[in-house]
Amino acid sequence: MSLRAICIGLLVFGCSQVWAAEVALVMSAQGRVLRLGVAPMPVEAFVKLKEGDRISLEKDSRLQLVYFENGRQETWAGPGRLELSAQEGKASGLPAAQVRLLPLVMARQLARTPALDSQGRGGVTRLRAVHNPDAIARLEESYQELRTRAGRDELGPEAYLLSGLYEMRELDRVEKVLADLQQGWPNHAEAALLVSLYRKAVKNARESKR
Repeated sequence: MSLRAICIGLLVFGCSQVWAAEVALVMSAQGRVLRLGVAPMPVEAFVKLKEGDRISLEKDSRLQLVYFENGRQETWAGPGRLELSAQEGKASGLPAAQVRLLPLVMARQLARTPALDSQGRGGVTRLRAVHNPDAIARLEESYQELRTRAGRDELGPEAYLLSGLYEMRELDRVEKVLADLQQGWPNHAEAALLVSLYRKAVKNARESKR
């Protein structure tokens, strides 16, 4: 194969990775879970995954993710591999996933979870100013309903609430929820990740106003 053909192939592959749509949010990752590529990267909770991403789950690992398009929540246990499509994972060598359907309003809001950029700065998402008390009240009411349905160890409702408050620029309220999380979920690794993500996002949002 010529050098020119190899370069074109690498360019096409690179573009496909850049332009692939984000389709799911990792809610929990335990054990050794890797996103495969030129350099495999560990997968952590509250990282967004793209269509076509290939995931390796080693023995005794566990991965839970929610798809934005249909609210499908999948919980996988390793060992084996997984490739993401827009609405579900395609397994290779994995036992069947535990599947649950979450409300679409929750899945769509989770899609707006802020990401970290390449320098680790939080808040790479567009904010919208919504100073409507009714909108905030509806968000908090939905959160309470989601919380009553969720398990004690599930952070989906909190991630939903934080995403909505952050998108509305209710940064003081975000910080209050983060303080409650730290107090109510001590020594919980994924709660700590969620707190860290939003602390960086809030810091970045406040600095951008200056």
